[in-house]
Formats: sequence, structure tokens, C-alpha cells
Amino acid sequence: MELSPAARLRRFLVPFLGLDERRCALCRAPFVPSVSAAGMTDAREEEPGAAELLLCSACRSRLPRRRAGFCPHCGEPAALDDAPLTPCASCLQSLPPWENFLFHGIYEGDLRESLLRGKFGGSLPALDMLGRLLAEVCAEHYAFAPKPQFIVPVPLHASRLRERGFNQSLELARVVGRTLDLPVRHDLLIRVRPSVPQASLSREQRKKLVQPFAAGEGLHGRRVLLVDDVCTTGATLSCAARCLLEAGVVQVDAAAVARTSLHSAHGVGAPRRE
Repeated sequence: MELSPAARLRRFLVPFLGLDERRCALCRAPFVPSVSAAGMTDAREEEPGAAELLLCSACRSRLPRRRAGFCPHCGEPAALDDAPLTPCASCLQSLPPWENFLFHGIYEGDLRESLLRGKFGGSLPALDMLGRLLAEVCAEHYAFAPKPQFIVPVPLHASRLRERGFNQSLELARVVGRTLDLPVRHDLLIRVRPSVPQASLSREQRKKLVQPFAAGEGLHGRRVLLVDDVCTTGATLSCAARCLLEAGVVQVDAAAVARTSLHSAHGVGAPRRE
């Protein structure tokens, strides 16, 4: 099959400039990272991020990182993605148990589909790609803040783990751990009760949920980063964070690949196939 002019040019430039052609982690189309992503720019320019190295330009635009327009305490998105960081009504009344909340983007579009492919389709490459996006957010944050000592994934109940065969949060946490050079401890938090679908519960019902987690030993005086795939209502992360704090942890930070939005078709209370 005859190559297009763009493909012929790419074939010529790759060996000439020393760039490596790779496949986009999302659409699987071949692409060459930009010259800046290959480390061939002025040293004063910013280093390439995970998105530039993993995704073609078209897919990068479909997996945007949310940098504004959300609550700085819980990540609840505002209606406008460029709005200033403003506490939401819930956090003005009562702050969540974690210190910092980190996430990549809104649970919609290709980010949602990638999470579903990893979580329910068993796609480890998708989870690796998502883990790298989250790791980049975490690395940026901890470049100016004390790093945690442990990374703890939100656990699955044993029955759900047998059914699924893997814990998507653990797979994400492993990528974050490699990036931050921190140990991932899946033994420090266990789920002792099966999860309850919380998107259909009212805030008062969520507050009355029995603590589904139990903490291990060796947590006194430690700082922990808690990792999950999606933050919907924040109830699961809140339960996990409180369990760790009660076990002696001095600071919990929470991180998730995606945050649901009340302004999205897949926000809290919307029909979900998860």
C-alpha cells in the first residue's frame, strides 16, 4: 500500500532526527513525539509530560488535564473549566478528611472509556497509560510538597477481587509508586465489607454507611497517598482516609484518575454501566 506524503515524511525524519516512532496509547495509531518530547529543545523549556510521550496530538486533546474550575479540597468540578479554584458548598461546611486531592481529568469522554476498558475490560495497557497520567499530576504536586511515605490503593473486597481478577487501583498505584520512587502497600488497608453503589444514595445515607475498611499496623506517624480510579461522591475515599487516620496516619492525600461532575452526563446520579 502506498504511503501518504505525511507518512513518507515521517519515515524520513525518524532516523534523520533520531526520533522514535511509537503507537498512541489510546488510538494505537503510529506517531512521532514532538521534537521537544524527544528532549531536543533548549534546556530552559519544560520537560515533556506523560501525555506528550504516550499520546498523539489528537488523543491528547481528548484526554485533557483539568487545571482550573474545581474545588481545591475535593475536586468537585465547576460548570466552567476555566473558572478559578473555588471551594464547593459541601467543603465550605465540612472539609474532607484528606489534606490534598489530586486528579487528572473529568470522568467523561475518552477518559471514561479508557477507565472502563481498564477496569472492566482488563486492559492493563490502558491502566498503565492512565497511571502515568495520574503519576504526572502527583509528581508535579510533590515537587513542591513533602512526599508521602507509602502509597495505598483503595482495596477491593475479596469477593470482588476473585470476580475481577485484579484491583485496578493497585495497578494505578504501582505506576505512581514507580514514578515517585515510593513503596506501594496494599496490605495496609483491607475492605472488610463489600462495596455499596453510592451514586444512588443521598448524602445522609452515605454518612450512615458502616466503615467498610480496616487498617493494618505500622501506620503511626506516617504520611500516606491514597489512590483510586474514580472519585464519584468522595464517600469511599473519605471512609478509607478516616480509617487510616484512626490508625495513626498523620496526613492522607487522595488521588484519582478522574472526578465525576454534576455538570456531566456521567455525574452523580446519572445512569452508569459500571
